[in-house]
Amino acid sequence: MYATITQLEDRLTARMLGTRVPESGADRERVLTAYIEGAGAIIDAALSAKYVTPARPTPLLTLICLNLAIWQIEADRGSALASEKLPPAVQVPYEQATAWLAKLSSGEMQLSPSDLPLQGDAAAGLTVLSPPAEFLEGSPGMEAF
Repeated sequence: MYATITQLEDRLTARMLGTRVPESGADRERVLTAYIEGAGAIIDAALSAKYVTPARPTPLLTLICLNLAIWQIEADRGSALASEKLPPAVQVPYEQATAWLAKLSSGEMQLSPSDLPLQGDAAAGLTVLSPPAEFLEGSPGMEAF
């Protein structure tokens, strides 16, 4: 998971937490975990275009996860009607999170190499990383090689 329940509870206002997630104890933990896992699935889907997922949690990925989870809580359990926009305090961070994910998946923005799961062989303290193979044996057109 890219964020914890405590981090999510810390980001939610007391009023929002009390009205959007009235469950307590194990039920609250179950509900909040589901929102965090859902946000994590969105992150993994976006990052999988460029990275091995799940990636190690970073401050940026935690922020993205929290913004996505809070948006989804408000969308599912908020007071806004389906035809209304969500409050700017929820919508703007969500839009920023989705923009960051788009940039990460396109390569316009990158996670720090120290935050990435390493692939390849390590020798003499160096790790050799290889890009994913795009043309494999058996791919159309490769019979000539």
